[in-house]
Amino acid sequence: MWILASCLLLIGCASSAQWTPGPVETIPPTPAVATATATTTGTSAPLTVPDASGAINADRFASAHFASPSGRIWCALYDDWALCHFPRGMDMSQVETSEQVCPGEDLDVTGVSILQKAQYFCSGDPQAQPQTNGSSVAWWKGAGLPSVKYDGQKLAVLPYGKKLARKGYVCASEKSGLTCGNTDTGQGFRISLAGVTFIT
Repeated sequence: MWILASCLLLIGCASSAQWTPGPVETIPPTPAVATATATTTGTSAPLTVPDASGAINADRFASAHFASPSGRIWCALYDDWALCHFPRGMDMSQVETSEQVCPGEDLDVTGVSILQKAQYFCSGDPQAQPQTNGSSVAWWKGAGLPSVKYDGQKLAVLPYGKKLARKGYVCASEKSGLTCGNTDTGQGFRISLAGVTFIT
């Protein structure tokens, strides 16, 4: 498994828009043994990678960091991959152990990423913090989007119903969680308080 052990630091300016999150919605993930593209009931739609239509385009920025409207989930888009850190309080019962993900390393499993396919990653310090004073939220500055205060930090928000795209990767913010993926491979993941669902 791929191992990530980086700390992402941010610097920059703030915005005056504020987000007041509503109640956090916990929707159970698809069981780990099933592929996310298979419907679990006759009425539910299959989980797929969001398309980039209507998405905010962040191609001209070095990276694009953001938080969910609740402030719990922190994500980042880069040239050739995307990642989200686990929200505090997430159901970890289906997450692989550090010995499975990064054997022999003294690291914790802290999130999920997508390159060609989605997989868990390890890091020693989960700091993909989309602080509004950071350079990695340049895509957000001046866009009139809200921020949220979470755990003593002011974070740039991708609001519910919005998508953010960068270099073949796209993330969609929904009340049921954040869904990110590679539009070329159709591989991705959904992350929420209920856990992680892989899109295969």
